[in-house]
Amino acid sequence: MDSAIIDYNEILDQIYTNLANALNTFGASSQQYQNILKILKECLDDIDNDKKKRSAALDPDTLSLAMKFLELGR
Repeated sequence: MDSAIIDYNEILDQIYTNLANALNTFGASSQQYQNILKILKECLDDIDNDKKKRSAALDPDTLSLAMKFLELGR
């Protein structure tokens, strides 16, 4: 999948939606929320690794929302 361009903004938007739904439905301490939070962390690691290979155009607002959810998970 190296030759494909990954749209991290779309992925982060989907994760944000799933996190918001899990938070509102099950709460921050639920297994559902924690699983999605883990996916977010893995996605941010992928973004960081990909950034080292090439510059990825990320929407700052989308990335900021993702970082806020990471703060909630602590």
